[in-house]
Amino acid sequence: MQMNAKLGGELWSIHIPMKKVMYVGIDTYHDSGSQRSVGGFVASMNDLCTRYYSRTTWQPSKQELISQLDVCMTDALKEYKEKNNEYPARIIVFRDGVGDGQLLAVKEQELANIKSALSRLEVMPELIFTVVTKRIQQRFFLKQGSRLANPPPGTIIDTGVTRDEFFDFFLVPQSVGQGTVTPTHYNVLEFQTTLTPNHLQKIAYKLCHIYYNWTGTIRVPAVCQYAHKLAFLVGQSLHRDPSPALANLLYYL
Repeated sequence: MQMNAKLGGELWSIHIPMKKVMYVGIDTYHDSGSQRSVGGFVASMNDLCTRYYSRTTWQPSKQELISQLDVCMTDALKEYKEKNNEYPARIIVFRDGVGDGQLLAVKEQELANIKSALSRLEVMPELIFTVVTKRIQQRFFLKQGSRLANPPPGTIIDTGVTRDEFFDFFLVPQSVGQGTVTPTHYNVLEFQTTLTPNHLQKIAYKLCHIYYNWTGTIRVPAVCQYAHKLAFLVGQSLHRDPSPALANLLYYL
């Protein structure tokens, strides 16, 4: 199955009623033995989320923020139009690997770079920018009589324990055989769209089902994990940009 996916096969897909949406995953890899860090950028190219376009960027060692996202987004938009004969009507970005202390910097630099790329289009697409955090301390339980159990997959927590200054929510994407399930935290930095928060929450959960290295659900949307795998491969093994001929293949799985 993995080799099939690497060579362009479509193993399975999900149904999201919305059309003309591009889902983007961004992550950074830091190699302790290198003078540079690498950023991975992966964008979906069709409504079924089975085709992707990828690019890498380079920045100084240990620098988390990516400074060339406008270039990556511009190239992804060109590729999307070439394949679909039109630009996406909505773009939903999932940014992985950023701590809470860097949210403002991400908004001022990376989000601004993406908006700069979108501003060059004749019609500005709707934009959602979300920071995805896996390493969190929060845990949630479901009360069943006198016992406590893990909440079922797909559970959303968006009141009571969320922040006042941000639109954020917690998603339980998986079930576990033993122990306590770990939720994923989503901080939404940009929400310029006609969608509702409920739509975004459902989309985030559905995207956890289409990672081709695992037949179940994963902790983050698949585009985030693809971006992580891309950045890890390039930073750990290649140490240079991959061939542009591979940009439409999941060779990094």
